[in-house]
Amino acid sequence: MKGVVLALRDQLRRLQKRVGGGTVTIPQPGGTVARFPAGELETAFLINMQRLRGQDVRPHPLAVAAASSPDAEWSGSAFSASWVTEAVAPEDLSEP
Repeated sequence: MKGVVLALRDQLRRLQKRVGGGTVTIPQPGGTVARFPAGELETAFLINMQRLRGQDVRPHPLAVAAASSPDAEWSGSAFSASWVTEAVAPEDLSEP
């Protein structure tokens, strides 16, 4: 679990460096871009975590934009709405 947290933190730092002046720019199909305030990264991630836990919340618009991005760094990131629906619960290995 610690490795996952470190990987997510590193990914967030890389994306924050790309963000620069406080605006997140996510490439979209057709050459357009979606723009969000940098503070929305955390909100989108937290909503994805709620969805992963099974809570019935709508995906954040940033997460939807990331999921549709042709840039694999966005579409495959923890900010993307798509990976939450693709995640599979691990097999229960506890003894009866």
